[in-house]
Amino acid sequence: MEVKWYGTATLVFSAEGKTILFDPFFPMNRELPRPDLSELAGCGDIFITHGHFDHLIDVPQVVAAGGGPVFCSEVAAETLLREGVDIRDITVLQPGKPVERGPFKVTAFKGEHIRFDLKLILQTLFNRRVISYRRNLGALLKGAVRYPKGEVLVFLIEAAGKRVLHLGSLSLDEDERYPEEVDILTIPYQGRSDLVSYALPFIRRIQPKTIYLHHFDDSFPPVSSPVEVQPFVDAVTENFPGIGIVLPEPLRTIAL
Repeated sequence: MEVKWYGTATLVFSAEGKTILFDPFFPMNRELPRPDLSELAGCGDIFITHGHFDHLIDVPQVVAAGGGPVFCSEVAAETLLREGVDIRDITVLQPGKPVERGPFKVTAFKGEHIRFDLKLILQTLFNRRVISYRRNLGALLKGAVRYPKGEVLVFLIEAAGKRVLHLGSLSLDEDERYPEEVDILTIPYQGRSDLVSYALPFIRRIQPKTIYLHHFDDSFPPVSSPVEVQPFVDAVTENFPGIGIVLPEPLRTIAL
């Protein structure tokens, strides 16, 4: 199995000539590499972790360009219908019920969204970046209103002898029973001022063989920010010396 990161939480998994796409989003930051629309549309099946704008807003144009079908929660489906996606291109997922797409077996589990802390909120609001990126504010406010989070899904992706537990937001449901013996845990590393200490309990709970970081780029400033990942790497190395870490570069394919 191979994975390619396109920035934010946009990931494409490949196996045996088949691809599946997660949370397609085109960065608002012009300094970041922009995915090619036709390339994302050519991936085919689209899975959505939750309904926030940076996970859902660009799905309609990917579907219009030939992508889909879309597999998502009920709330995300309602948003996509409102945004013009045909109901025939949408499948509402039931947690615990696997979906088989070629060599891939994809199972949704109940998840949770990261809880933004007050320190990060204040740092974001009272920052000169608000002025520097003021052109994005209107779109960000509109996106926050028009794209409700809804249910958060965690995906188990199985193919080519690998098991990947994929998170679109850094949190887990306290009562959900997640798969054991996971090869890869993907971690979206954005959304708090104390990400290192916040993330470690989830790693301890899942005990993956390897961690794959994503969502640590500055894709929709001034709300997003570039996240320094080295403190996380140091903490994982110290607390979980047997767990490997993958720090991907945008638009580069990595074999798992």
